[in-house]
Amino acid sequence: MGKRILICGGGTAGHIYPAMSIIEEILDNHKNCNILYVGTEKGMERDIITSLNINFMVIKAAGLIQKGSLFKKIINYFKFIFNLISGFLKSIKILIFFKPDIILGMGGYVCAPVLLSAIFLRKKFALHEQNYIPGRLNKFFSKFCTYFFLSFKETANYLKIPESKIIYSGNPVRKIIREAFSKMKNYKKYGLDDGKFTVTAFGGSLGANKINNTFISLYEIFKDREDMQFLLISGSRFYENLKKENEKINNLKSSLKIFPYVNEMDEIYNITDLIISRSGANTVAEIAYCNIPAILIPYPFAINNHQYFNATFLEKNGKAIIINDNDLNSSKLAEIIFNLERENKKFYNELKYKKINDNFVNGHKIITKYLVGERN
Repeated sequence: MGKRILICGGGTAGHIYPAMSIIEEILDNHKNCNILYVGTEKGMERDIITSLNINFMVIKAAGLIQKGSLFKKIINYFKFIFNLISGFLKSIKILIFFKPDIILGMGGYVCAPVLLSAIFLRKKFALHEQNYIPGRLNKFFSKFCTYFFLSFKETANYLKIPESKIIYSGNPVRKIIREAFSKMKNYKKYGLDDGKFTVTAFGGSLGANKINNTFISLYEIFKDREDMQFLLISGSRFYENLKKENEKINNLKSSLKIFPYVNEMDEIYNITDLIISRSGANTVAEIAYCNIPAILIPYPFAINNHQYFNATFLEKNGKAIIINDNDLNSSKLAEIIFNLERENKKFYNELKYKKINDNFVNGHKIITKYLVGERN
């Protein structure tokens, strides 16, 4: 009989997509394992994970929001306690019924009641931290876990747990991204020309207004270059205004194309020569796996400034250039791109062809081995 594995995590794609990668690896190579995913009713995880045709169960959970008036803080506190107790009791029932051999917490507030029930029932569990700086939930539960999987080796410096618990796994990348370059390049789908040097910008799943406006100004600098083209994924909330403000350039003849959201990021990576983006954990992992040079603008208000530290990993490995959000402007971006072109694109080629040769790009395999009991 295979292992019975319970996975929990949700709220954002940053927690869900790495979980998806691990589930894909188990389904492909360990078919005798039984997987159960625990998430929330309204979270992104419900739609994404159920597409994999595995068992999915719902519990109540909520984050502890500490912003707003005193009255709102009190309401949020009681809401948090109520959902934590409800989720804990439901998780107890799920664990007794499912009898998992191991539980994997991928982050997000849904993990709290599940992991508390695991401690209560003395069930073995593991954690995965996607970011350079560990979140509060993972730091709290780290002292009780069996394994703690890290995307970045340096994250261990922020944890007060035995080294024997720590496994450097990298951040698992979805199968569709890992297979991106085995497919034909599809420029025409996005209104682009085959083979031109393609610069793509995006600001995460929600978009980033500053990156959007700066990228459009960047295009104005390069719009007469026949060998270059530009693709902007603006985020749905900014798209309509951008479309109205830039009607003249968002047309069939323009070498700048704007989309509100693209689900098929594998296709985007396949046609992109240079990325301009934020530095969330998933973006960093996908850029590393796809080996695409990047200009990264860390989100300055991320908790513990973790996006900056995520970005430094690629910078230290010769795969990215970092610009602070306060320093971001089209002239700065243009200067970097001009520098990439000098000396027969020597600098660009160094960014493009230097591969990250370590565990960082094999997280789906490493974590699965521990979950199914096949580690060395």
